[in-house]
Amino acid sequence: MALQVFKIKKTSASSWYVLPTPVTLKPAVNALDNSKSGRDNNTGKMFRDKIAEKLKYTVEVPHGLNNTQVAAILDIILEGSFNAYGPDPKTGRFQTKTFYCSSAEPEINQVYSLTSWDYKSWSFSLTEM
Repeated sequence: MALQVFKIKKTSASSWYVLPTPVTLKPAVNALDNSKSGRDNNTGKMFRDKIAEKLKYTVEVPHGLNNTQVAAILDIILEGSFNAYGPDPKTGRFQTKTFYCSSAEPEINQVYSLTSWDYKSWSFSLTEM
């Protein structure tokens, strides 16, 4: 069985869509601070009131995906929210979390007919809900 590096599904669905490999994942952890965080005017010291940490990914899929493969991916990630299963840098484990897609940038490589074309390697950005 091949390693499933990153898979996605609609929150209401039971089956997963496994992203084709090689997939490149660039995880980031975004700390969200309370608006009252900042600098103390009397002492000059910084203080922080962190209210949450959110996982973000930039996911790059390989060159050569066809129009139906890209349509299947976009159908899932352009929902209001969806589930993704992948490596979490904070825990060192694979986990399922809920995300939304903040941008997707598929670029068509070549059109073969009115119903068939393929894409260059392209990326999309995910932010944990």
